[in-house]
Amino acid sequence: ARVAERLDGGPEAAIKLLRREALSDPDVVTRFEREARIVEQLRSPHVVEVYEAFGREALVPYIAMERLRGADLASELRTMGVMSTHKAAELVREVALGLDAAHAAGIVHRDLKPSNLFHAEDADGKRRWKILDFGVSKLLGSDDATLTQHQLVGTPQYMAPEQTTGGKNVDHRADIHALAAIGYRALTGRMAFSKGDIGQVMFAVATEIPEDPRVHRDLSEDVALVLRIGLAKRPSDRFDRASELAHALTDALEG
Repeated sequence: ARVAERLDGGPEAAIKLLRREALSDPDVVTRFEREARIVEQLRSPHVVEVYEAFGREALVPYIAMERLRGADLASELRTMGVMSTHKAAELVREVALGLDAAHAAGIVHRDLKPSNLFHAEDADGKRRWKILDFGVSKLLGSDDATLTQHQLVGTPQYMAPEQTTGGKNVDHRADIHALAAIGYRALTGRMAFSKGDIGQVMFAVATEIPEDPRVHRDLSEDVALVLRIGLAKRPSDRFDRASELAHALTDALEG
C-alpha cells in the first residue's frame, strides 16, 4: 500500500496496488477488481471506505481507500494479551455492525481475523473498529463465487467448520463463527483452535469443542454459552445475525 492524495485536494488515501507480476494471472486480477466492486457498494462506518478503483484497463490496477491511522487487532492483542470486558464487547459490537451491512448486501467476508480488523482514529481522536480486506469475499448468488469454488478459503484458526472442506455452501454464518472466535481470543488471550499444525487445527475446527473460556479467565457461564453458540459446528445452531451475537455477548458480560 502507498499513501496518496488527490491532485485537486481532498482527504489522504491509501493506495492498494496489484503487483505487476500478478497481472499475468487472470484470477488474481479478477479477484482484485471484485474486491473493489464489493467494498464500493458497502456504506458503513465500520467498513473501510473506497474512494475509487481501476481494474485491468489501468497500467497498474489499484484501489484508493481511506487512509487509516491506528493499529490492527492483531497488533493490539500482541501488546495487551487480553482485552477488558468493556473493550471486547465494544470490538464485537462495532465489527458486527460492519458485518450486518455486508451481509445485507449479500456479501460474506470469509476471512475475518484480527489482522483484518483495524482500530482507526479520526481527526477528533475518536476510535472505531473497521473491517478490512474483502479480497476473498463471496457474493451470494453471483457467478463470482466460482472463483474460489473447491478451494480452501480463510485462515484455519478463525475458519468455520463448513469452510474446512472447501464447500460451496458457505454463507454469512461463517463470519459469525469467525467473530465468535475473535471474541474468544480477545477475552481469553488464547485462540479457540490453535494446537498442532494446520491440518490438526482444521480437524479441531471441524470436530472439536473449544476449551471452556472460563479455564483461562474468570468469566460467567453466560459468556461461555454465548461463545459456544457462536462457535457451533452447524451453521443453523449459531446466531443468525452478527448483531445478535454482539448483543448477547454484551448482555452476558454486563451480567
